Amino acid sequence: MNDHTKFLKLKNEPTRATAEECFRCMDNYFTENGLDWQNCVGVCSDGAASMTGRQRGVIRQILDRAPEAKWTHCFLHRESLTAKKMSPEFHEVMDVTVKTINFIKNNAVNSRCFAKLCEGMGADHVQLLYHSEVRLLARGLVLKRLFELRNEVFSFLTERKSPLAHYYTNTKFTAKLAYFCDIFSLLNQLNISLQGRNSNMFFVADKVQAFKRKRASWTKRAQEERMDMFPLLSGILENSPQVKISHSVCQHLSQLAEKFNEYFPEDPREGHMWVVDPFSVDPTENDVALPSHLESQLLEVSTDSTLKGQWGKLGLGSFWIVVSKESPRLALRAVKLLLPFTATYLRESGFSIVATTKTKARNRLRASLEATLRVSLSPIPPRLDLIMSERQAQVSH
Repeated sequence: MNDHTKFLKLKNEPTRATAEECFRCMDNYFTENGLDWQNCVGVCSDGAASMTGRQRGVIRQILDRAPEAKWTHCFLHRESLTAKKMSPEFHEVMDVTVKTINFIKNNAVNSRCFAKLCEGMGADHVQLLYHSEVRLLARGLVLKRLFELRNEVFSFLTERKSPLAHYYTNTKFTAKLAYFCDIFSLLNQLNISLQGRNSNMFFVADKVQAFKRKRASWTKRAQEERMDMFPLLSGILENSPQVKISHSVCQHLSQLAEKFNEYFPEDPREGHMWVVDPFSVDPTENDVALPSHLESQLLEVSTDSTLKGQWGKLGLGSFWIVVSKESPRLALRAVKLLLPFTATYLRESGFSIVATTKTKARNRLRASLEATLRVSLSPIPPRLDLIMSERQAQVSH
């Protein structure tokens, strides 16, 4: 037996998408299809006020109908919020980056001339990238592309007599830009590791805690002026040893730590590690956050040699489904911790499918959009041979 993830419903809201309307839409669909809110064990969303309002937010209304459900603030959204706070000097780097890109990209002539200049200088790329405030990955890619084309950008800005040109002759500014590229690349790696169809609370919490510990290590090394963990910055400092930005780097890393502690204040794994490995957690010595009757069941599971032989061969969900045959209540508690979504990744990937499917050439695709989306998101491969065998070929005349 395995757990399954399925697409539920695509609903176009023709009027205002208020919290009341969003919940009403979901509640009506549940009622029409015989779905019980009591079976809902978790709901995941970003931190928008319409979703998280204490009185009339969508989450509040769902939790009123499903009292055992737990709300999870999307890990991806929280991770992106941690990188927004910057000191004035690093904010200047981001400001110059945005102004540079806008100067080149907002003007069609400038954009074409810059591409021609890059080709002439043998650059690997001929275009800068736009930055989107709502996407952390975009910010990292934008900074990296600008850093790679910094010489071409300087030549172009100088030719156009832009006041932004002098920034790209400043080695300290270049070092800060290099650091930004490195740190956002590391944040991007964390962001990507938190994505996926089958992630659970334990998996994403492991990734976040690992990043916190690595950040502490980076701060210690930066205080000792060892920057090898930031390859682009390290390369700049090797060629310009007179540049000193270790204090600025430490300050930014400390701000990053404060934000991570603000958005990830608790370790959700605490008291629940028995779900991940019931054979190494001793409930008599460790806090397992279980009532006495479930603690007794856990002791029985932890000494079952047959289950131990299957534990390493099965995924966590499949393992606890096997355990449910002998210890249904303990298994149900474990499954309720594994089931909730940790991020809105599936929703975002669904919107990406919509953007790919509903192109300009198919802009009237409305009535069949839900069916098209359902097929696109389904993990079941289509039996094309069977489908084609029921259709008559169009023979030539």
